[in-house]
Amino acid sequence: MMLALADFQLVFTLVGAALALPMSGTKKGLMSFPVLHKRSQALNLRTKDNVVALGNVSTLSYLIRLQIGTPPQLVEVVLDTGSFELWVDPTCATAATESQEEKCNASGRYVPSMSSTYVNKGVIQHIGYGKGGAEISYAVDDILVPGSNSEALRNVVFGVGLNTNELAWGVGGIGHGYGFNLHYNNLVDELHAQGITQSKAFSIGLGGQYSEAGGVIIFGGVDTMKFSGKLHKFDNMPPQIEGSKEGPWRYWIQMKSVGVTTPNSVMSTYEYSTMPALLDTGSTWSYLPQHIFDSLQDDFNATLSEDGSLEVPCSMIAQPGTVDFTFGELTIQVPYSEFISQLEPEYCALGILPRKGPYDRAVLGDSFLRSAYVVFDQTNQHLYMASYRDCGTNEQTLSGEVGAALNLTGQCHTGLRLFASIPMCWVIAPSAFVLWVFALLL
Repeated sequence: MMLALADFQLVFTLVGAALALPMSGTKKGLMSFPVLHKRSQALNLRTKDNVVALGNVSTLSYLIRLQIGTPPQLVEVVLDTGSFELWVDPTCATAATESQEEKCNASGRYVPSMSSTYVNKGVIQHIGYGKGGAEISYAVDDILVPGSNSEALRNVVFGVGLNTNELAWGVGGIGHGYGFNLHYNNLVDELHAQGITQSKAFSIGLGGQYSEAGGVIIFGGVDTMKFSGKLHKFDNMPPQIEGSKEGPWRYWIQMKSVGVTTPNSVMSTYEYSTMPALLDTGSTWSYLPQHIFDSLQDDFNATLSEDGSLEVPCSMIAQPGTVDFTFGELTIQVPYSEFISQLEPEYCALGILPRKGPYDRAVLGDSFLRSAYVVFDQTNQHLYMASYRDCGTNEQTLSGEVGAALNLTGQCHTGLRLFASIPMCWVIAPSAFVLWVFALLL
């Protein structure tokens, strides 16, 4: 989610001193959360004319589960690398669809009056996103450490939703916090300050959109059985807002090119596709400049729908092609089965929308990120990336040293992705499925 900063600065007096907490149920120096996959239908859109870009409606959302307060109250929030503040309790009645409203009501609420450790900061602020917004009241409370019955991250500042619009869940913003975009510690900052992690680095493997296992985020660590090959190191670029070096810090990476590999193995690369790209788990679709959007439309023979999305036959999900994103020497090949989503029973669309503006910039959302394993290192301002695979679990602690992630190699063979995300609709075209299997094993 692309966050609009408030025009004023928030100044907080944090309660208590940073604590060095012992770990219980997790490996020392890291803390991991399962990434939950929550599906909702794109039907019954709440618009006056019922015409809206379906790509803006999250049919698949990636969330983490937090336990906040004393006693702990269970809430779920969207995992969002595109923003940097944590808040809970959305206004469910304003969700974009009835299905999302149902999911919202079932995702848990934080009731401040029910927590003995709640502190009201007395500050209210509006946060705007690419879609929707939230008016929040800032609070301080404890967050229970996963795997522990008693240990908690103390005195964490976060927001409680007062009034939100078009948001089905609260937001777990894990972008740059104190000293970059905020005047208080966000969740990433507190994990490091209170001794849970050895660095302000974390890794994410979202998991395939058809995977039943979900994904994982590891604060302070990496899972070497969630990717293949080596991790490639990139600079976290400074703010890239309309060509300016000012603005909020986010996870910008230099993208070298975009292209496609067709089901019959014909490869092509698009001209003028070198540009900065934002890695944003809070964005369902990816946003690319109009000329790349048009090229993908041509290569997929897609139909531009009234709602702005690119419709393709659902049978294409089972075909063995890829959309290819290159960064330096690394190419992340996103299978059709991950780049195409089924939004309605008979409606499938590419996971892309055009990005408007005078400068070539890309936003790489979930339609790209579920095929990548990414380490976000705020301590050293680096990003590390490899192709996502899932062949088990082997969590390793990351130190704060520069390039520490380069010492870790993925343990998965490239072909093992087949078993992690077999498309549910391959039965539409069984013969195509066979070709898809062989292509992934190459």
